[in-house]
Amino acid sequence: MTHFSEDGKSLSINQVTITEQENISQHIAGFNDVCLIVLPIRSQSDSFYSVLKESIELLGKNATLITIGSSNQLVHVQSNVPLVYQLWISIKRKTPQYSVEKRSLPNYHFGALVHTAYQGALKHTVTRIKYTYCPACDRTTKDYGGKKHTYNSYGTLISDIWRDIACDLEADLSDVIERFSDLFGLEGYQELRVLDCRNLKNSTFYATENQSVLYKSQLSLFSETACSEDAISQLINGDCLEQLKQLPSNSVDFAFIDPPYNLGKNYNGYSDDLSIQEYFLWCDIWIKEVARVLRPGRTLAILNIPLWAIRHFLFLEKILEFQNWIAWDALSFPVRKIMPAHYAILCFSKGKSRSLPGLVNQKNSLDTPSSSRTFLPLAPLAQNYCLRAECVRKRNALELTDRGMLTDLWWDIHRLKHNSRRVDHLCQLPPQLLYRLICIFTNRNEVVLDCFNGVGTTSLTAHQLGRQYIGIEISEKYHQIAEARHEEIRQGLDPFRKEERKLTEKNSRVPRKIKQVYEISKKELQLEVKRVANQLGRMPSREDVINYGKYSIRYYDEYFSSWGEASAAARHDGMSESRANSQDDNLKNAANNNRQLGLFS
Repeated sequence: MTHFSEDGKSLSINQVTITEQENISQHIAGFNDVCLIVLPIRSQSDSFYSVLKESIELLGKNATLITIGSSNQLVHVQSNVPLVYQLWISIKRKTPQYSVEKRSLPNYHFGALVHTAYQGALKHTVTRIKYTYCPACDRTTKDYGGKKHTYNSYGTLISDIWRDIACDLEADLSDVIERFSDLFGLEGYQELRVLDCRNLKNSTFYATENQSVLYKSQLSLFSETACSEDAISQLINGDCLEQLKQLPSNSVDFAFIDPPYNLGKNYNGYSDDLSIQEYFLWCDIWIKEVARVLRPGRTLAILNIPLWAIRHFLFLEKILEFQNWIAWDALSFPVRKIMPAHYAILCFSKGKSRSLPGLVNQKNSLDTPSSSRTFLPLAPLAQNYCLRAECVRKRNALELTDRGMLTDLWWDIHRLKHNSRRVDHLCQLPPQLLYRLICIFTNRNEVVLDCFNGVGTTSLTAHQLGRQYIGIEISEKYHQIAEARHEEIRQGLDPFRKEERKLTEKNSRVPRKIKQVYEISKKELQLEVKRVANQLGRMPSREDVINYGKYSIRYYDEYFSSWGEASAAARHDGMSESRANSQDDNLKNAANNNRQLGLFS
């Protein structure tokens, strides 16, 4: 296996084949350990989800429920499960599923929903995934630079996108099942009960009703209003609900929406802390308007966290047709021991989608000036290849093929990590994300819409790729920044270039440290905390470092954003980017280090 669960004991696995949906309840009633349900291969009728709901209500009060199925199945599970939502895990397929007419991206993942009968944070073991190594240079896929001393020698904490194992929903799922038996191998749990419903008999399946046809008849979305041949790119400063109403029906070829997530962010110009009912009512209104302005056969893509994406999906499927759930592996701020990496991009078309331009016309992939040599919009970097400049040069010189297939699982697009790439806005997407989406879903001169355009990532990338664009933004500050950046394109400048800027807005909760010259390196200070930890046999506090450390505490206060950062090296035994040690040795070293210090993080 490619994982290691610290101080856990694998649960016993009891697999049951379910052939009648009514039998589910007899295997669930009173069960108080971990239950894993593998859904039928085909989507079920409402009666199946009703039986599932009634059965799940019989679980014990400390139970954990895992449901495995396709994305469009799991959204209906979430709407029927009367338990606490904890997690959506995206799992790589072994065999991608292709659309013959290329109306959607090949499907390369399925999902696992995790719910609990108890309230509060999910209880699980600390589980790590082995480091992966570049096939070309045999060093770790990620370049850890000068922070290797702050990492675990075995691997990194598991995330909610599993790409190190691959299974097909229709075939053997033992690797996934074994991982869950380790992940939840906690004291108090003994059994992982697997209810395999893939061979249900006498099931009533959903009729192939095109729900968007009903919406067409009700709202006349599909009137044959021609798209204006002289469409003019424009940035609009105003409220999206008001401004969308001014756009003609059937006038947009692709809409990308990255809305506020209602997580209390301090955006300039609008609230991000509505009640959940108000938030989704507001979302439904602008989604309906965006659907109206889409041309038939064209795509709306919405980016959101999985839980919110589920709610969007349930509304979208009533008015549009599902194409893809793109799982973007975009590691976010670490807030738990399963690292949040899964961001969903829901793709729905207005009626039957046309064949996607990026799949039928590879020339649709143009130069992307803000990208490295390793990024190609329609030819992603194959899994595990690193981004080290010397390795990239070697691969190019040897004409080594390091490209993978374009699917709905994306791992080669990374968040903006350096302030020199940012402008003054809380949340900024990497331009590579929009380069790929626009190249997949549009041709040159077609119209791209973003009604939460912010500082312009969508409209700017559309401009660079020779598309028309409409960017709507309520904040005058962000609107003006976007206008200035479009002017830079007209002057021949790259709006995403590196440049020192004075930033006043920040997304992370960690305070921004001013640039300074370090009298003592941060690495040396972190290793000193580790020395004190080894001396005391436990994690040291700030007071311990004052009493036993050899450096003034002012260095820690001035150089680090938190004590957690200052003590990062003390939590781990350090790692190497080469295969100097065997993985078994690394595993033992990491486990022994954590036991000595009483650490499990």
